[in-house]
This record gives sequence, structure tokens and C-alpha cells, in this order.
Amino acid sequence: MFAGYLRFADRCAVCGADFKAADAGDGPAVFVILVVGAVVAPLLIILQFGLHLPGWVALAATMAAAVGLCLALLPPFKALLFAFQWKHKAREATFEDIE
Repeated sequence: MFAGYLRFADRCAVCGADFKAADAGDGPAVFVILVVGAVVAPLLIILQFGLHLPGWVALAATMAAAVGLCLALLPPFKALLFAFQWKHKAREATFEDIE
């Protein structure tokens, strides 16, 4: 499905479907930010107040976790949103859709 880290291939390697119009937009990034924020915010509180780590250590660990989670979750979320778009035949609206 992917030709690079986040770039879709032009065609499906199995069935030959055309992926040139594939565009998940900013949706995957929004969902990843929400998920990572829900994980990382409590982590920061636990590290700083529960384990009594210095502020800079807790912040550095939390930032590393946030970056790692974002990089790990972005491709699966992009693939998922593209799969939903493909399944429901979603596309950009045109003037023909108005009538």
C-alpha cells in the first residue's frame, strides 16, 4: 500500500487498483494527536508527581514518547482512513453532485 513512509504507491501490488487519487488529508494527523495526547498527558503527570522525577527528566521522557508514538501511529491511521475512503467510494465533491 505504501511506497514510502507515508506516500501511497501508485497501484496495488496485488490487484492493480489505481491509488493515484488516494488522499487521506489531515485526518490521520488529527486522530494521532488525540490518541497520543491522551496517552502522554497522564504519563507526564505520573512521571513528575507520582515518581517525583525532576521536571526536565519527565518532560524529556514524555516528549520522546510523544514523538515515538506519533511516528509509529501515523502510517496505520493513514492506511485506515484511506481504507474507509476506498470502501465507501468517497471522493471530492464536484458541480455534478449539486444537482
